[in-house]
Amino acid sequence: METLISRFVDDQDMELAPFAGAAMQVAFFQRKVFNAIDHHYFSSRLRDHGISVRSIHAPAADIYHRSGGEFINTLRTIKEAYGVSVITVHPQKGNKISARSHLRELEQEIRELGVILAYETFEKEMINVKWVSQVEEMHRCFDAFEYPFLQVTYDFTHSTYEENIEEVALYNDRIQVIHLSDALRDKNVDPNEFHQHLPLGMGDYRVVEFLELLERIRYRHFIVIEYHPRYDHCLRTDAGAVAAFFSGDRQKLLDLIGTRRKEKSQADA
Repeated sequence: METLISRFVDDQDMELAPFAGAAMQVAFFQRKVFNAIDHHYFSSRLRDHGISVRSIHAPAADIYHRSGGEFINTLRTIKEAYGVSVITVHPQKGNKISARSHLRELEQEIRELGVILAYETFEKEMINVKWVSQVEEMHRCFDAFEYPFLQVTYDFTHSTYEENIEEVALYNDRIQVIHLSDALRDKNVDPNEFHQHLPLGMGDYRVVEFLELLERIRYRHFIVIEYHPRYDHCLRTDAGAVAAFFSGDRQKLLDLIGTRRKEKSQADA
């Protein structure tokens, strides 16, 4: 298991000093921003800051963006510039029948690149909007499609509070990446995600119980600390506490969460 931090990139000349020496999943969102970046230049800047890029979060495109070879070119750029194999992908609007057809078209090129497409899970409101969005659905669908490069990024705070631990206990074979943060339960979907992607302890999700589950199922892949940019200052501390938790030093994380929950309770009073 490897604990990474995540930061969305909107400028190839962004300040990297706060992340120097870190292991990261470098994240992109807007396709136009991704396409405007000189990725070999940006990769060189990351290396100069001692940042180890272990995975990439691709911009918002997938197999439905085949026109002009856009999706394959995105994957190829990621592989060539950053040298990673595990790529988090956002599922787009569509249906499984069309998705399967598109995958057949792109299968050979994806296999030749040697990458894993770790599709990210989303809120239940995205069922019947995105062509795939739930962890159980992904496992069943990807098993049926029989493409070994189709795997899962499980976003803890895109899940339902009452179901996340239980569903991952049942469906975890294909999870390659976990996006870990805290959230406030019983909130409507917010495109700005202000109630999600909070530092651990600032929400009320079952963080410790979830990490204990990962220990029980012997999860061995990436855990990515993914916060709203306003909490950049918490990324490295929290990643260190999570890594320590899995190395046997649980108290550091328990104290961190306990302190923040106490502060939240006092602020809400």
